[in-house]
Amino acid sequence: MSFRVHLNKRTRLFILSLTLSHQERIGKLIDRLGDNPYPPKTKIIAFSSTNFDIKKCKGHQSRLRARIGEYRLIYQVVEARGLVIVLKLDTRGDVY
Repeated sequence: MSFRVHLNKRTRLFILSLTLSHQERIGKLIDRLGDNPYPPKTKIIAFSSTNFDIKKCKGHQSRLRARIGEYRLIYQVVEARGLVIVLKLDTRGDVY
């Protein structure tokens, strides 16, 4: 099942303010979220540019966190509508 990824204007502007290398990594993550927004069942030992650290947020059933270097992307999955909503993208200290 393919999901649509919704980014709000603030998130888009934040992505555009980042360096090109970070923009590319976040773009790869967003593409991957459209294919499968859920974390892998197995632990990934070595992280590469295509493997992202994705975990569920405590206290929320459908809210997840993806780690991209020093940045964190918080998103929510709406399974019934086939939608991934990016709630926030910011540095590690400011996103929570």
